[in-house]
Amino acid sequence: MKPLDYFKKTFVFVFIFYIVYKAVGMLFNKFSDLNLLNVFKILFIAFTTALVLGVINYFAKIDFFTKKGDRKPKEEK
Repeated sequence: MKPLDYFKKTFVFVFIFYIVYKAVGMLFNKFSDLNLLNVFKILFIAFTTALVLGVINYFAKIDFFTKKGDRKPKEEK
C-alpha cells in the first residue's frame, strides 16, 4: 500500500471516531452544550487530531484494517 493510503485510512477513521464520540457524549447531556462555537471546536479538534495521527501513520505505515485471510486452524495434539 502507498503511504498516502495509510494517511487516508487513519485520517478518516480518527475524524469520524472523534465526532461520533463527542456526539454520544453530548447525547447523554441532552445536547445542552450544542451551539455553533462548540461545533466548530469539535470539528477543529477532530481535524487536527486526525491530521497529526494521519501524518504519523504516513511514516509508520501501521495498517489497522488488514484482512487476515484464510488461516488454517492449528491442529490439536
